[in-house]
Amino acid sequence: MTDTAGLDGADSLDDAESLDDDGPREGGDPACWLARVCPECGLFAEQEPPTACVRCGAVLAGP
Repeated sequence: MTDTAGLDGADSLDDAESLDDDGPREGGDPACWLARVCPECGLFAEQEPPTACVRCGAVLAGP
């Protein structure tokens, strides 16, 4: 067990997991959105690839 509190105020990972009755929390964006991230500047494209980045013009080819 750690002496420092986590971001949600839990004292340890075990405490954070016990807050959710269905098991450990899962979160974040789906990995399938990775194709929408510009490889040059990191901007998230609003359109499905293939498309061009509106910031730098790089081609987002898609999966």
